[in-house]
Amino acid sequence: MVCNCSYPMTTRTHVIEKKNPQHNQEWSWEETPDLLTALEKLNESSELAASLKEGCQTKTKTPSVAASES
Repeated sequence: MVCNCSYPMTTRTHVIEKKNPQHNQEWSWEETPDLLTALEKLNESSELAASLKEGCQTKTKTPSVAASES
């Protein structure tokens, strides 16, 4: 497939090395603007989920601390 795009596409590779070299894996992908946008959205949603998880943990800790003080 030939792409006549105006943006530069970068091909990235990642190699997973195993103990047995015959089982090594090489992954490659093209970084397109759509992929980069999707990765940014994924990062934002992951940060939001982590902050919500931290918020729930601090809320559960607060009543136990208040109960032990009284």
